[in-house]
Amino acid sequence: MTVYRATARHDGKWWSVSFDNLPKGYGGATQGRTWAEAERMAREAVAVLLDIDEDSFELAMRPADPTMASLIVEAERAREEAERAAARARKALVAAAVELTKTVTVRDAGAMLHVSYQQIAKLAPKAG
Repeated sequence: MTVYRATARHDGKWWSVSFDNLPKGYGGATQGRTWAEAERMAREAVAVLLDIDEDSFELAMRPADPTMASLIVEAERAREEAERAAARARKALVAAAVELTKTVTVRDAGAMLHVSYQQIAKLAPKAG
């Protein structure tokens, strides 16, 4: 999916948005009172300028202020790492629940893994 980049500058009560990588020959700008409004307006502007659906591309909008931009990038990076870690933890929990319930009760498996026995029963349902 194509990613269009935009830069937003805070000017008083407005966020002014310019586009960084539209196809050659295309240009434009938009604004919004809030970040969310500016982002929505930027997405609409790209769609109208290029005559494409709003859900057919990604919009990566960053503040022009380098400190703000780096904070956002770091927060996104940390969130992605946490999501990957959570997925690994869930996979490990399922594997442990399946193996443990082959020899111990769901209550014991839950106690061993520090989760409820109901969660173990969902993760490792018994056939039958």
